[in-house]
Amino acid sequence: MMRWLRGFLYSDDPIVKVASGLLEPEAEMWRDILQQEGVPAFAKVMDPVARSEGSATGTNTALFVRESDLERAREVLATLSERGQLVEGEE
Repeated sequence: MMRWLRGFLYSDDPIVKVASGLLEPEAEMWRDILQQEGVPAFAKVMDPVARSEGSATGTNTALFVRESDLERAREVLATLSERGQLVEGEE
């Protein structure tokens, strides 16, 4: 696992946000789905105060992928999302 994470973080392929405003369990579920579809991803709680209280209860978690995987991630997430504002890319 650590080798994969190192390769993910230390790559010439930039990391971009594919979704935000998620509950932490929802973001982890979507991360798992992306992983199953061959898209490496990670979720990050964006509110350090919520994290310090033990869990993220608000919609403050974001999902990140490599830029080269962005379109595939959008395709996968679009099939799962009923809310159009959920999937957001940074061009």
